[in-house]
Amino acid sequence: MTIITGLLYTWLPGFDRGAGEPPDGSRTEKSAKASVQQTATPTGPTDEPEVVQDAENISDYGSEPNPNDLSAAAAKRNLNAILKAARAAGHGGTIFVPEGEYYFGGDDSGYSPYVEFGETVPAGISIIGEGANKSALAITRHASGENRPNQSGFIWYDGYDHGTVEIADVKLDGNYENVSGLAENNGGSWGLQMSKNGNFHLKRAWIRGWHLAGVRGRAVLRSVTNCTFQDNGIGRHNATNGKSNSHHISVRPQAGDEFTVKNSCFIDCAGNAINIRFGDGVTKIHNCYISGTGSGLCKMSAGKVIELKNIYHRANTPSLEQKVDKRDIGPDFHGRFFINNLGNRGTTPTTVIMDNVLSRDMSDYAFQAQDAIGDGPMNVIWKGDMIAIYNTNRVRDEAVIRDHGVGKFSNIDIDRLSIHNSKAKAFMFTSSQGTIDTFNHSNTDGIGNAGDVTINANNQGQERFSPSVPSIKEVGVSSVASGEDVTVNSGNRKR
Repeated sequence: MTIITGLLYTWLPGFDRGAGEPPDGSRTEKSAKASVQQTATPTGPTDEPEVVQDAENISDYGSEPNPNDLSAAAAKRNLNAILKAARAAGHGGTIFVPEGEYYFGGDDSGYSPYVEFGETVPAGISIIGEGANKSALAITRHASGENRPNQSGFIWYDGYDHGTVEIADVKLDGNYENVSGLAENNGGSWGLQMSKNGNFHLKRAWIRGWHLAGVRGRAVLRSVTNCTFQDNGIGRHNATNGKSNSHHISVRPQAGDEFTVKNSCFIDCAGNAINIRFGDGVTKIHNCYISGTGSGLCKMSAGKVIELKNIYHRANTPSLEQKVDKRDIGPDFHGRFFINNLGNRGTTPTTVIMDNVLSRDMSDYAFQAQDAIGDGPMNVIWKGDMIAIYNTNRVRDEAVIRDHGVGKFSNIDIDRLSIHNSKAKAFMFTSSQGTIDTFNHSNTDGIGNAGDVTINANNQGQERFSPSVPSIKEVGVSSVASGEDVTVNSGNRKR
């Protein structure tokens, strides 16, 4: 059986491989000189899988690869093996997924996830494989959505101290294309759901195809490193006629905590790559490639600091349009914005720092500070340098960057910003203030209303800046972007 690897990114019509190049592939000497050095050093797509000692191998408990998902009995056998391995590992232990693709599931009924750490098996269990291109756990197509509306993979329950948990070198596949009837029965699926207690880390993991979302990280997801997220939230979107969107990652970093995403790749999601719902923590997203966001890169409803460095973001893509159902608003709707907030659900103003950021191909605006939905209006402090935004407002909205209602940018401090090829005005500020040192722009509906934002160098007709951003080959799980087919065979060894 062959897992789709690097070809995954090349067969999709119109798929853009990134690195911030102009649409025609050219890069002028002038634009090249405008770039600055990366502030987050890429480590390459991934390191070798770590050797795990004293992990319980699921094959020792009866699991067998079933890459074609041939029967419900085989899937139930694999689920039982996972549960037995977790019980043998004990609190804080590790289960090991050997080489192979293991579809799992059961024919029992209910809304609980398949594997419940702290409830049916011990708490604090980590999941480790031989590499995301080799070790895969996938939801079976044979379980009925009518009997089991929740086909989530793994949950670490509240009420337990899970300690440090790692999910590494493994692919977790929600198989949304073949798992049906979830939304119709008021259900869905998450890949990983985390508790209120613990420290969770994802390393070199491939999270794809979950009906609702890839990861519900709550306040305990601490880091995501060299991971690939793909095709999450699409099942829910399509099953509800576009009325419900979900995300690759949803988190709530709390005051004093830091959530980091590094060297990772996000491909095609009906919602946002990252949804920051509550909390006054710090979120750092460094050296990432994001393409095909049905809503945006980030839904920002809270957070003390959100730091974006060396980021490539393409919102609307032909690949995403092929996967999600159309809406009445027409094509090019999917891929609405770059960053949006839905009111202040935190207790502090949010500082957004951007350094070497490119965002393109949005149907609506790029960035806004919006009215209150939570405890008060969104008060955004925006700082940064070398920011390029282009091909925005292709369907609607009157400005690329704006405040909205009583929301505002209380302080803008940007060194270099460029906005090009927009069907709207560059700015619509009513109460925002600050300074943009150098602003390059062309092919827009004009500069618009800059309000109390001072622009020191207003360079109309100048070329866009070229931020230093990663290509798809430089981040995520290496095998996914390597361009090589990887044959998956059964494995039977314990580490």
